[in-house]
Amino acid sequence: MNSKQLQYFLTTVHKGSIAGAARELDIAQPAISQQLASLEREMGAQLLSRTFSGVTLTPAGDLFLTHATRLMDDINNAKSELRELVGKTAGTVKVGMLPSIGNVLSMPLIAEVKQNHPKLKLEISTGPSYSVKGWLEGRQVDIALTYEQDVDPRFMTVSPVIRENLHLVMANQATSSEYSHLAGRESIPFWALSQFPLLSPGNKDALGKLIEHYEKATGVNLQHNLAYSGQLMTGLRQVMQGEGVMILPTSAIFHLEESGLVSTLKIVEPEMQRLVLAATNKTSPLNEAVLKMLKVIKQVVASEQALQHWRGSLAFTDQSEMKGVLASGSLMSS
Repeated sequence: MNSKQLQYFLTTVHKGSIAGAARELDIAQPAISQQLASLEREMGAQLLSRTFSGVTLTPAGDLFLTHATRLMDDINNAKSELRELVGKTAGTVKVGMLPSIGNVLSMPLIAEVKQNHPKLKLEISTGPSYSVKGWLEGRQVDIALTYEQDVDPRFMTVSPVIRENLHLVMANQATSSEYSHLAGRESIPFWALSQFPLLSPGNKDALGKLIEHYEKATGVNLQHNLAYSGQLMTGLRQVMQGEGVMILPTSAIFHLEESGLVSTLKIVEPEMQRLVLAATNKTSPLNEAVLKMLKVIKQVVASEQALQHWRGSLAFTDQSEMKGVLASGSLMSS
C-alpha cells in the first residue's frame, strides 16, 4: 500500500466513480482501476462495489475509509512539517574567520554548501581575530571562527571545533642553507625558536597573545625584531624569501608545504597548540539555517583534518576541551 493508492481510493469515493476520479486527478481510468485492484488484493477484501452508475463502499471499504483518511492526513501533515523545516534551514549565513582558517576551510566549505545544501547561502568574511570578534559583537556575521584567546563570555556562545598543532614555518630546507641543518627533523623545542628572527603579530591578535603566553610560561624570549605587516600572505612571502620564520597552524600553509615552497616543524617541549572555536552572539537567537551551517562547518573541518591539511585533534567530540576556556560563559551543544 502506498500514498498513491490511498489518494486514488479516497478521490474515487469522494467523486462516486472511477471516471470522476480520473477527471479530478487527470489520470487515465485504467491506471486508477489497476491501483484500486492492487489495493484490494493487498487488503484481502473488496473495498468498492462497481456498477455502471459508479462505485459504492462495501462494509470492508467503509471500515477502510476511516483508516485511509487518517493515513493521508498523517502523510500530508508530515509533508507540511518537512516543508516548514526545510524552509527554516534556507537562508543566508554570514561566517567570519581568520585568514589562516579561511585558507583551509573556505573552498571546501563553499563546495559542500553548493553541492549538498542548495537552500543555504554562505557569505564568508576574513580578517584578523580582533576584526572577526568585532563583526560578531556587531552582528555583522552570524558565526565567527576564532580562538580561545579571543573569547568574550559577555556576548559569545562558543563550541569547540579543533585543537590545532602549531608549527615553525620556514623557507624550504632544501633550498635555504640557513635551515638546512634542520633537515630530517619533524619537531623543534620551543626554546630553539629563539634562534630565528620571527615574523609575528602584536598581542592585539589572538596568535600574538598565544605566543606571548608561551614566552611567559617557558621564560624563553623570541626575536620579534622583524617588521611584519600583519597580513598573512605578505608574511608568508617574506618566509619563502628567507627573511624570517613564522609560527602558524598547518591550516595556513598546507598548500605551500605540499608545493615544496615552505617546510614545517611541529613545536614541542612544550607542545604548542590552540583551540579553534565556532562562536555565535548569545543575544541573537539561532535560526535553523545557522544551526545547520554549524554542523556543516564541523563536517568540513573533520574532512580537512583527516586529509592532514589541518593537523590537530577534533575538539567537538569532547566538551572537556572547553574547561578553563570560559569561566562564566555558556557552550552550545555540539
